[in-house]
Parts: sequence; C-alpha cells; structure tokens
Amino acid sequence: MDDLRQWMALAMAAALTAVALHGVPSWGGALTDVRVQAMIFAGATIIVLLVTRFLGSAGIAIERVWAAVFLAGMPVVYIVSWLVARGGGAHPVWLWVELFGLPVYAGLAVAGLKRSPWFLVAGIAAHGLAWDSWHYLNAAYIPAWYATSCLLVDVGLGLYLATRVPAWRD
Repeated sequence: MDDLRQWMALAMAAALTAVALHGVPSWGGALTDVRVQAMIFAGATIIVLLVTRFLGSAGIAIERVWAAVFLAGMPVVYIVSWLVARGGGAHPVWLWVELFGLPVYAGLAVAGLKRSPWFLVAGIAAHGLAWDSWHYLNAAYIPAWYATSCLLVDVGLGLYLATRVPAWRD
C-alpha cells in the first residue's frame, strides 16, 4: 500500500511539474535565465526521482541528497533574479531578505540530512506555500509565471517526499 501511495505521489509531482514546465513563457533563456534553468532542474528532479525508485537502498540515499541540494539551491534563484533585475524597482532591503533565505533553506537541507528527513519535506513545501506565494504578488523581480511554477513544483515534490520519509528512515 505504501508503495502504491508513493507511486501516486510521484505521478502527482510529475503532473504538477509538467504544468509548471508548460507555464514557462519561453525556453530561449535556457542558457541565461536562472528561472528557466531552475525549471529545467525541476524537470530533471522528477526524472532522478523516477530512476532512484528502481535503485533500491542506493537510490534512497541519492534521493535524499538530491532533495537537500534542491532545497538548499532554491534561494539562489531569487538572489540572482534580484541582482539581474537590480531589484526591479523593489527596495534594496529585499535583497537582504533573499540573502537571509539562503542560510535558512541551507540549514533546513542540512537538518534534513543529519537529523530528520521531515526538514526536507517541510522546507520544500514551505518554500512553495510561503516564499513563492509571497513573491507572486510582491516581488517585481520574480515574474508571476515563475512564482506559480515554483509553487506547483514545491508542493508536488513536498507531497512525494513526505511519502518517502519511511523509506529514508529504514
């Protein structure tokens, strides 16, 4: 039953990621736009998670580390976006808010590896539900398509990873 639940959650994460990828307005910036690159990484993450499902215990270890890298890297997109847009008219204090997110999410990633995998789940889901939602309405340097796409990916990934916590603990 747990295995079926995990496969269903992975299918949901893949579907939400597919919707997010469809929301990318142009793939022309794949080499220069950090937000497009983040969406490519999100798609790659689904592929990695699919492959790790077939690798047994080695796959479980890879999956958990990949989730931690994913979580720790999230704030980089926002920092780079602020720097490229020079804030997009936002007050410079928002760069400090974005920079503050880096140790917070990196700390959650490390805690997810060292203490409890629930830190990974909570960090990824919270990023989508709180960070992305806030940026959707309030950050001129983050386009709405990215905030929406990132929210979809984070929620889907958070749901899937929640089903994997028992496997990570075994």
